[in-house]
Amino acid sequence: MGLLATTFFCVGSEPDTTVTTLICNGNTYLQDDPFGDSVAYVLADLMNVTPSQQGFNYYTVSPYPTAVAYGHATCSQSLANSECANCLATARGTLSTTCGGHIGGQVGMVDCGMRFEDYSFS
Repeated sequence: MGLLATTFFCVGSEPDTTVTTLICNGNTYLQDDPFGDSVAYVLADLMNVTPSQQGFNYYTVSPYPTAVAYGHATCSQSLANSECANCLATARGTLSTTCGGHIGGQVGMVDCGMRFEDYSFS
């Protein structure tokens, strides 16, 4: 009796993180300003929670009353949860690098987007 070998291939795709929009608010804050903690909280929350949300559409607010930051993130619904997470990790890195020290910023990529501000926009 012969053995039948079966091979399975998993085809994965990476999200398209080509930047389509990148805007930083012109106003800035100082390095030791508590707003920096709010921005860090919001960006991490967006990156960690959005991939588990129905429709990949999530708004958040930092819990720090002295310097509140607001955020929003979305992913293309054609992505898997892990692909959304990867896309948002790239978006977070882009915002942190490009808009660090600004009171707001947004990046739009082909498969995801992320935004933070010092005012509510939901």
